[in-house]
Amino acid sequence: MIRLIAALLFLPTLIWAQEYPALHDVTDVASDDVLNIRAEATSGAPIVGTLAHNATDVEVIAADGRWGRVNTGEGSGWVSLRYLARQEPNPDYPLAQRLSCYGTEPFWSADIIQGQRVQFSTPAGDYETPGAGLMVSASGVPGLWALAYGDSVATLRREECSDGMSDRLFGLSIAVFKRHGGEVSLLSGCCSITR
Repeated sequence: MIRLIAALLFLPTLIWAQEYPALHDVTDVASDDVLNIRAEATSGAPIVGTLAHNATDVEVIAADGRWGRVNTGEGSGWVSLRYLARQEPNPDYPLAQRLSCYGTEPFWSADIIQGQRVQFSTPAGDYETPGAGLMVSASGVPGLWALAYGDSVATLRREECSDGMSDRLFGLSIAVFKRHGGEVSLLSGCCSITR
């Protein structure tokens, strides 16, 4: 298992110049107004959703100049970063946050709670397992973490990810290598930062 973790940490990864995804709070919007989510990163684009004037913990998964991409319903759109205040950055945010992860074929979900517990839901049933701790990549490449728990290992990568079922986009991908007896299976998917 240690060799598998070491091999996964040295996989090539997409390095982002900006550290996204990141949580933000809506700011400077009047209490009787909303922050528009637009189809494109321009003020003239159609509105595809809104955020309340006091919305908190808004996950921005990417930025394009003065605009940030957020999810809304089963899709995503763009909001003006002028009206979003980034929460205090944490370079080891998977350790400090709750991650909600999803995958298909087979359908599965997992909540990773502060790198200490993993709550899995699969067609075979639900279970919880303690984590062995989240490790920052030994290769020195930012945006890659590994979590060992039981006989399994998960790698988290900071990169754009699609669940393949909706028009939502995510800022983290996950690969879960699960050991069943003598065999190792792979579950892949995407993750969101939550509180």
